[in-house]
Amino acid sequence: MARTCMKALIVAVALGEASALKSVAVAPELSSFDTSCYMESDSTLEKGGAKGKGYRGLVASTVSGRTCQKWSEVHPWAAAADITPTSDSEEPVDEKDAAAGKIIYYGNGLGNHNYCRNPDSSMDSPWCYTMDTSKDHKKELCEIPKCPGAPRDFKSEAEDLGNYIGSKDCECASQLFGSTTTTRDTSVAGGAAANEPSDVSECMSISCARERPA
Repeated sequence: MARTCMKALIVAVALGEASALKSVAVAPELSSFDTSCYMESDSTLEKGGAKGKGYRGLVASTVSGRTCQKWSEVHPWAAAADITPTSDSEEPVDEKDAAAGKIIYYGNGLGNHNYCRNPDSSMDSPWCYTMDTSKDHKKELCEIPKCPGAPRDFKSEAEDLGNYIGSKDCECASQLFGSTTTTRDTSVAGGAAANEPSDVSECMSISCARERPA
C-alpha cells in the first residue's frame, strides 16, 4: 500500500513538472516583421488602438517566457474566453475624396489564437493569460517594442508654412529681405526703425493689416 502511494506521488510530481515546463517552453524566434510593435497612443487616422490595443503582431509568449493561452480556450483560465471578440473597422475621412484616406477603428483583435493583445486596455501594453496554472503568473505582459513616433516631415512643414504665408498676401518676405519696388530700406532693421513689425512672426500676428510704405 505504501509503495503504491509513493508511485502515485512520484507520478503527480512528474506531471506537475511537465506542466510547468510546458508553460515556459522556448518560443520560436520571430522576425521583426512578425513581432511588430505597439502604439502608445492613437495616430491621426487611428481610433481605439492606444496602449497596444491595436497591436496585431504574432508574439505568443510573455516577458518571463511563458506560453500564452488561446483567447478562445477556458483552460487554465476561463477569463480568457469571457472577452467577446470585436473586429476592426474603417471609415473614409471624406466620402467625397478617396485620396483623404480612411480612419481605422480598432476592435480587440481576439480570436482562435494565443497572440498577445490588450483587448480591454487593462494594461499599458499587450499581454496575455499564460498556460501556467499558478495564480502568480495568470496574466503577464509580453516582450513587444514600442513603435517609434512619426518623424517630422520638415519639407512638408515648410511647404505648408509657405502656402499659409502666401495665402495672407501680407508681404512678410519684404519685412525680412526688403522691398523690390523701392530703394528705401524696408528690411527688418529698417522697418524696426520706422516702428514696423520686428520679425515675420509679429508681422503674421497682426495679419499685416497696414500697407507698406511706398
